[in-house]
Amino acid sequence: MEANGTSDTAAGLAKPYHNRLPVIHSLNKRRPEQSMLYRFRADPPTTTLQRLKGLTTGQLPTFIDAGSNFAGSAIEEDNWLQALRWPSSAHGCNPSSAGGSSSSKSKSKRNLVFLGDDTWMSLFPDELSDTRAAEANDTLSGAHSNRGWTRSRPFPSLNVWDIDTVDDGVLSRLPLFLLPPESEEHTMPGQKATEVRGRREDWRRLVRQKDMLQHPDFAAGSGSAMESRRVGGSELHRDWDVLIAHCLGVDHCGHRYGPDHPAISSKLAQMNTAIEYIVDAIDQSDRSTALFVFGDHGMDSKGDHGGDSPREVDAALWMYSNRKWNTKKGAERSARVLDQSAAVLENCASGSLLDQETKSNWWLNTHLTDDYRQTPGHSPLEPPRMRSVPQIDLVATVSLGLGLPIPFNNLGAVIPEMFASDEDAHGDWGLLRALRLNAAQTMRYLTTYIANSRNHGFSDDAIRAWKDMYERAEISYRELSDLASQSPGARRNSDIEAFEEKVAAEYHAFLRLVLGMLWQMWAQFDAALILSGLCVMVLVLTALGLLYARSRRSSLQDILRNTWKGCASGALASMVVFRALFSTPLVSAATTQMSMTDVSVAGLAAGLALAFCVQLACDVGNTQRSFVHLKPTAHSLLNGAAITAAAMHSLAFTSNSFTFSEDSIVHYLLQSLLLIAAAVGASVQIGTSPLRDRQRSAGKRVIVCALVGMALNRISLYSTVCREEQLPGGCIPTFYGAPSASISGVALAVANLSMVWLVPSVVLRFLRRSHSHRALIATLWISIGMRISMAMAAVYWILDSVDGNRASGSVPTQTSAANDSDAPSDWSELRIVLARMAVGVAVGGGLAAWIASPFCLDVAISDVPEVSASPKQRPAKPQHPPRQAAVILGFGNAFGAAYLAFVTVVFCVLYTFQQPMGGIMLSVLFVALVFNAELFDALRDALAADDGSAPSLVPAQVAAMALLAYQGYFATGHQFTLVSIQWSTAFVGVREMQLLICGAIVLLNTLGSFVLAALCVPLAMLWNESLGAQPLRLAPDAYLARVTGAGALYAAYNLLVATGSAVFAAWFRRHLMVWKVFAPRFMFAVPVYIVNLVAVLCIAIGFATARVLGQ
Repeated sequence: MEANGTSDTAAGLAKPYHNRLPVIHSLNKRRPEQSMLYRFRADPPTTTLQRLKGLTTGQLPTFIDAGSNFAGSAIEEDNWLQALRWPSSAHGCNPSSAGGSSSSKSKSKRNLVFLGDDTWMSLFPDELSDTRAAEANDTLSGAHSNRGWTRSRPFPSLNVWDIDTVDDGVLSRLPLFLLPPESEEHTMPGQKATEVRGRREDWRRLVRQKDMLQHPDFAAGSGSAMESRRVGGSELHRDWDVLIAHCLGVDHCGHRYGPDHPAISSKLAQMNTAIEYIVDAIDQSDRSTALFVFGDHGMDSKGDHGGDSPREVDAALWMYSNRKWNTKKGAERSARVLDQSAAVLENCASGSLLDQETKSNWWLNTHLTDDYRQTPGHSPLEPPRMRSVPQIDLVATVSLGLGLPIPFNNLGAVIPEMFASDEDAHGDWGLLRALRLNAAQTMRYLTTYIANSRNHGFSDDAIRAWKDMYERAEISYRELSDLASQSPGARRNSDIEAFEEKVAAEYHAFLRLVLGMLWQMWAQFDAALILSGLCVMVLVLTALGLLYARSRRSSLQDILRNTWKGCASGALASMVVFRALFSTPLVSAATTQMSMTDVSVAGLAAGLALAFCVQLACDVGNTQRSFVHLKPTAHSLLNGAAITAAAMHSLAFTSNSFTFSEDSIVHYLLQSLLLIAAAVGASVQIGTSPLRDRQRSAGKRVIVCALVGMALNRISLYSTVCREEQLPGGCIPTFYGAPSASISGVALAVANLSMVWLVPSVVLRFLRRSHSHRALIATLWISIGMRISMAMAAVYWILDSVDGNRASGSVPTQTSAANDSDAPSDWSELRIVLARMAVGVAVGGGLAAWIASPFCLDVAISDVPEVSASPKQRPAKPQHPPRQAAVILGFGNAFGAAYLAFVTVVFCVLYTFQQPMGGIMLSVLFVALVFNAELFDALRDALAADDGSAPSLVPAQVAAMALLAYQGYFATGHQFTLVSIQWSTAFVGVREMQLLICGAIVLLNTLGSFVLAALCVPLAMLWNESLGAQPLRLAPDAYLARVTGAGALYAAYNLLVATGSAVFAAWFRRHLMVWKVFAPRFMFAVPVYIVNLVAVLCIAIGFATARVLGQ
């Protein structure tokens, strides 16, 4: 559509999506009384499932609903689809309840057609169930006699790499309902039959996947899968009441290529042609038909959506009808109503809480000025002023337009222009009657909600403001009715019309006041549930810390044997106390929605954690008293710095600006910790000790490893994905190779290929220090197999980048010819094979080899020189062959090398699912984790006491690993926002959507850095541990407990961050940024903690470490 008259070359910065829907601009110019364009404002989260929920129920979903986007359940709330299919089940305000009727409103049987995104089927499985089978069996009678027929053709929606299947499925079937059936062509005049055949061929040329036309739906006559004995082709064409067509090509183009890719132009051209054909079919129909064309959300600069940035919540709504509905007089009257509504809100005390757009219903298209920026030689472009409506306004508009009740829980208002030109049989102004019905429905919902919810969260002032404004509108309406009844002929009187507009404005202002205030306070917060959750988190955090302290001197068997009885008793006792406490009149009358099940679970969790803490504290307390009297030492300085870093990380959520900059905070804390470690290494150089030479050598290793680690951390900063709040500003997105790119460049993918040599070489270099590199698993797997797996993954992403960056030729306006630029490349099958083989080599080759023989050991035979008293006693010639001895290679780092070999297997799997820059940064993270193990091993050697005993640096090392995990998370192209999730990776190695597999792939892509860091935690205890290590020989169970303690400390770090995010999300629950910043951060903190806990305790310790120590 044209944007304020700008051409494609304005300022030389036109985007591929500019001016690609000229049919809308053309019809708005030629037929202004039949069409109108709006800005369509979505409510976050802008995920498809939540948007469909809002567009059918009129409700306001919150960010906590976004997790159900891929596994949605049926909507149980009242909605207009339910009213359409089962009129008797509707609970909203019925248009007929206020008098007046029409043929459409009195019609009980409604016929429905659905085509497109299968998300609708998960939300409305009953409403959209196809009735063809029931028609064939004549079961649509009796109890179902008030229900019409339905035709549903859903198509898989989650494969964002497929930009044509859903659209072709929709476009190929639309002619079955928009054009007369082929069986009727012989009854038409010759010219009309020729026109119909021509239009049918146009539709077929619009379909890109021609095999779609071979479906049984397109068989002739009774052989068609669309027709039945009761509903033939003629009925499909003439008798449908509502037709829903949900295309996904533009959305998938955004996810796959980004909005600036030429594929967007091609797909929009196809949609433009489809709209032309639909409008033509509507104009040919003798039925009054309305067309709504809209997007359920927008997309950001990368083509993603889910958050609440302006580009994500902004979409367009275009309405068209083959009848005049937007007359000049009606448009003028609706404009006056909107102006008066804005004035009412300006003069209302509560109206100050609303933003200007909500009050005025107008919006400046600032996106246009962003895209056509001022350049030298060009004047700046003024943003055009557009009518703006919230998306949920469509619910009341469609409901009343179809003669259906407005859904009971709807919060939107009717779109005034749709009713401003109407007058019903009773002489009422259509807009006034619609707004009164709408306001009555909303007031009924609020009254019922407040009466039945003890914790509704609405202030007394808000409730009073709503009631006062509604009552004022009702009083004005009664005055208008009295005036009209006294002057029956005054219907054309301008004073009466002005009074009608005033009353309509009061109803509209009431609806906008309710919506605006609910936007700010919609979510319910149960203080009891929040407090219970926070208490449990704090208790578990304490238990993890005590578990680490106890594990340093006890085996796991001893810990479990000494605590399980007390934990069981405490959990049961706490549950009983909680249930008894919440059964008292004092607590039951409190404002909480906790059920007895919630109370029981909270009591069990709190009692279990508290009892565990008490018993561990009793055992640990006596042995830890001496810590109070310790003098400051180097290792206490390091551990103290680590604890301080963890506390500062958890306090980063005290401000939304700190939360925005969490990536910078993590980098600062990590670099500070490594700088302190380097300073400790340098201080060793000037120390005096009987072990001075050994300590000096270790100190040099500390300095080198710390500096290398700091350099690697600095390299990680070169990969950035910016939050919306960081743009514009100092943050420049580089994850895809260029600030404006949304797919990885080919050069970046080729650079990723260098990791195939780098990472295995670094691993082998560390293994070479203990001669572990000569072991069979190191020779076959790390030297060869690991490189093969990584090479296949790297080549996969090279082919993917080449495919994504293909140059598109000029796209014709008519998309009758197949567009090669959007066709699947010849490499699609090759890419799938490469991805699967990369994972197969890692799991089937590397893991199998590691399970068979985990230790990196080899035996070498060497000559042992003879030792004589003096050179004179040495014989001139050897009297017998030299003695030989067997040398075990890899003895000095047997356990560490064996465990590292396991981590390389997991790394290869994670590497496969990372995009090119993500693969590079995951490799940098892996190398940094290995250097981290070497760094702290060198620190222990450098700080060893005179008797050779080494201090415990586990807190510092674990904190460094946790910070590395967070830094790796940001470097691999993620932020703690929904829009940064790389959904397109779900189809790496997968042909079609498989919920569990694709979900697991996205999880590994998103949290891969945390998985990798968690698996490296046992290296804090195992690295450079030899087969002859005394603790391992004498008490392997106690050593496993020490590794478990390190894992508990690592989990505690992540739980501390999660607790901090939960505390401040609760504290700022009424903050303006709660759903934009604090709640999403907590939502991410929970899966991060769970994944870390499972990875470190179950996989790293329960499986890998237990196997290594068991060998």
